[in-house]
Amino acid sequence: MTKKIQYCTCKINLSGQNYHTVIFGQFNPVTWPEVQVLQTLHGEENVMDIMPVGIGEVWPADEKNRLVSIYGPKVVEACFPGRAFRMEYMMTEDENLPRYVDGKLAGPNDPPDEDEDDGEDEVAKATAMEPIFKPSPRGRRAPPLPEMAKEA
Repeated sequence: MTKKIQYCTCKINLSGQNYHTVIFGQFNPVTWPEVQVLQTLHGEENVMDIMPVGIGEVWPADEKNRLVSIYGPKVVEACFPGRAFRMEYMMTEDENLPRYVDGKLAGPNDPPDEDEDDGEDEVAKATAMEPIFKPSPRGRRAPPLPEMAKEA
């Protein structure tokens, strides 16, 4: 079952010395669980200006696997331990935010998530088309070898 998840902007002060700051803006946001992982990695005081900017849907196991692929299993397991992990997906109760799909801001022409089909239209189109590759008739012989191959 998918869960609603908030995408957030934030600033990360690397090493806590105000020399290097990484900014995650509205076009490269992080999820709220990812903010929790970043706070564990860099310290809560070094992850600043956290603000929700969008909302999307995610499968819990997919989100945990995504975080493991980015940050490694040790820190993610420290934040969300075990197979039956407890993960907060929403920073606030505000659901009146722009829609994000796979971490990208959805455009006005993008179809909503609820109306996703299983590709039935594409299957119908593909079955109606003629095949691109047509098998050769039986009994056809292979093309003759070039003369250089005959000499060797």
